[in-house]
Formats: sequence, structure tokens, C-alpha cells
Amino acid sequence: LRIYLVFEVGSAGTPPRTPLKFPSTDQTVMITGDYLTDPLVTEALAIVNSVVPQSLLSIAPSTYVSGSTVTYNADAASTCYWPSGGCIRTSDGTGYVKDVYTCLGTNQWGLTYDDGPTSNIVNGVDTSDSLAIYNELQKLGVQATFFSVGSNIIQNPAILKKIEAAGHQIAVHTWTHHPMTSLTNAQIVAEIKYTEAIIFQTIGKVPSYIRPPYGDIDDRVRAISNALGYHVAIWNQDSTDADVTDTTANHDIVYNKILSWFNLGASFVSLEHDISTFTSGIAVSVLQYIQSLKAAGTPIKFSIMPVGQCNSHDFYTYPVATTANTTIVTNVTTAIATTRPITTVQIVTTALITSVPTTVSAPIAVLKPVANGASRVGVGLGTIFAIIFLWI
Repeated sequence: LRIYLVFEVGSAGTPPRTPLKFPSTDQTVMITGDYLTDPLVTEALAIVNSVVPQSLLSIAPSTYVSGSTVTYNADAASTCYWPSGGCIRTSDGTGYVKDVYTCLGTNQWGLTYDDGPTSNIVNGVDTSDSLAIYNELQKLGVQATFFSVGSNIIQNPAILKKIEAAGHQIAVHTWTHHPMTSLTNAQIVAEIKYTEAIIFQTIGKVPSYIRPPYGDIDDRVRAISNALGYHVAIWNQDSTDADVTDTTANHDIVYNKILSWFNLGASFVSLEHDISTFTSGIAVSVLQYIQSLKAAGTPIKFSIMPVGQCNSHDFYTYPVATTANTTIVTNVTTAIATTRPITTVQIVTTALITSVPTTVSAPIAVLKPVANGASRVGVGLGTIFAIIFLWI
């Protein structure tokens, strides 16, 4: 007798639920009230509560001050609060997955732009905006990652669709661009799920990456994001383009800072923005300079690519990629405890299965999607889908 366990987990393979309505496009308006009771949020929150350790869910939220400023109320060291000394998780822990903050290969540049999509048309031409950056990337023949804000996507869906169609990675950057540690657990889920929903509505895909606005993340935000199926991406080279005012002097400072990356000795993930004509204009200028170096026969040594590519991750969890990376879980105990972002997982219960029958091809057991796409990760006892008995 061989016993095969098939577990139900996540929305890999199914589209996310459509919300009853989307939140305001005013980023100063927090997601509250009926938006938090939408099944889109409540079903995902239930999954989070079932798989994330209570010790992480109970980390005290920070107190919002203004903009990127919060008063952090928990112990920054023990919760790996990134704004305090740039703490990152370099290995998986109980309830969370290691952060993405650099590229894994040699001479790789994980190029990313945050906060779009934005539009600035001058005389019928996209100028210093998301598509202006897109146009220069097309000329170079390279792709990047665009961490997109839900409230901007809903206003500029055609821009996002065009960018994704060219092979660029689209990723989540929340709905309101609010510091995530200052939010309740339900609000964190809502920020992610509403953005996920508008991305799916626009491009028909669900991202596998999220970047917290301002890098405002601790283990609570990290674990909730992971439980919803996301890799958390930070950066290790910051252009500071969004931190300075729009002046010629600041333009030159930021521009030259980016050019200094060309001389770095190791691979990296960068942070730039397509939020304003100032930040996008600098990005365009840099890309044009890279083009000129290439034309002169002196290209930069780094290969430019999306951060998901240089970390060997699929860009999307829906539709499921045919070449999806597979996580092998060797026993049910591990499977129940894991909160790793996954697309396809094989669970082989070694205590019960001693050999693979010739009549069954791998994978032996594939995790099935949760109804309505409540989540894409986290296996709990309540998610067991079926026990199939096969006599051989």
C-alpha cells in the first residue's frame, strides 16, 4: 500500500478573488472600514493567521508620523527592522523567508524602479515618465523590475500592460505607499491584496515579489508578505533620487552616484524611482549614457536584468510557469511549518512512501490552489485537500 498526501495551498494556479471595489487613489487615505471586510482581505488574513507564528503577528506596529517617518515601538534588533541599521534576513527563519537584496551571479545588476506607473506627455511624447524609461530600456534590449503602486496602476493600466508585455517584471509596492510597519495585520494584507488584484486585472498575472515602501519592514511585515506568497526585495545600492529636491545640483549628484555603480566590484540590486519627472528624467539620462558607452565599444561590465531573474525566481505565481522552481519538502511536519513562497511543491512523506511507483510520474503530490486565491503559501492541517490511496 502506498499513501499519497495531496495538500491544498495558495493561489498558484488560480486567479485571485476580485474585490467588491478598490480603495481610493488618494494615497493619504488609509485602507480601513469595509475594505478590510472584503473577502479578498478576510480570506487572505485567515491564511496568514493560520501559518504565521503568533510571536511575529503580535509585534507592535510602529506609530506613523508623516511620509516615511514612523516611531518604531518594538525592539528593532530582534525584529530585524530594516530602517534601523539596514537589517536583512540572510537565511530562512521560523515564519519568514530570507530577503532578496542583491544578485546571485557575477557582474549582475538587478535594475528596479519604484512607485509608478506615471505619465507625463509633452507634445504627444512620453517625457521623463514610466514609458520614457521603458523606451530607453527597449533601445538597450534589457529588462528591469517595476515595483508598482496599486493606486497608480488603476489610473494608468495601459502603461503597466505595455511594460509587462515587453518582458519586464511587475511587482507589488502596496496600494497607498504607506510605511508598512505602522499598519495593522489586516491593513498589511489589504495593501498587498488590493495591489495584487489590480495587477491581475491589468496584466492577468500575479507577482511573486514585493518591496515595502521606504524599506519599512520588520519580521511581522516580512512574515505576512511571505505567507501571501511573496519574496521581499530590498536593495543594496540606493540612488537617493526620491530623497532630494528637484534642482540641477541634485540631479548631477544623483546622476553621478548611479554612474559610480559601474565601478562596483560585486553584483547588486539598485533602487531608482519612476514617480516624478525628476527621478524618471535621471533614469532616462543614465540609460542613454549606457547606450552611448555600448555604441562606443566600451559597455559597462554589468548585465542589466530584473531582480527576479538575477535571483532565479519566477516573476509570477499565476499563471504557474512551466519552468517553475520546485521546493521539495521531505516530511509533513516541515510542510506544515513552512511559509516559503512557492509555485509548485512536492511533498514526499518518507515515513509512508518508501519508493516511487513506476505508474506514477513525479511530482508525486502537487500543492493545489486554495479556492478564490486566498493565499499562495502556507500548509496547515486545515488545508489538507485529499488522501489518495493507491494499491500497487
